[in-house]
Amino acid sequence: MLARLEALHGTLNQQYFGGDLGPARIRLSGRMRTRLGAVSARRSPEEPVDIGISLRHVNEDTWAEVRATMLHEMVHQWQVERGYPADHGPLFRRKAVEVGIEPRATRRLGQQRPKQ
Repeated sequence: MLARLEALHGTLNQQYFGGDLGPARIRLSGRMRTRLGAVSARRSPEEPVDIGISLRHVNEDTWAEVRATMLHEMVHQWQVERGYPADHGPLFRRKAVEVGIEPRATRRLGQQRPKQ
């Protein structure tokens, strides 16, 4: 699964960011109880961003939802790599709309999905 997520990061980077994002350390987290994903800012410009994806999310939700979470976290990666705060402010919302995802965190792990 980790290899699949790493490949997804590369594909989304090319598709939505023109390959401009740096590499990221992708990890699966069994500790995330309320979040679907998270980005840890790097300590130095040379260090890659760390993207964590909830193991429970990967195991219980659709690949389309996991893909949207990865893209959400990659918008945060984009913020970090450009020196902006990794938040859900106006810059995040504009970039999220640009890449085609909801411009906010819409669901926490364990909550019901909205009915389609």
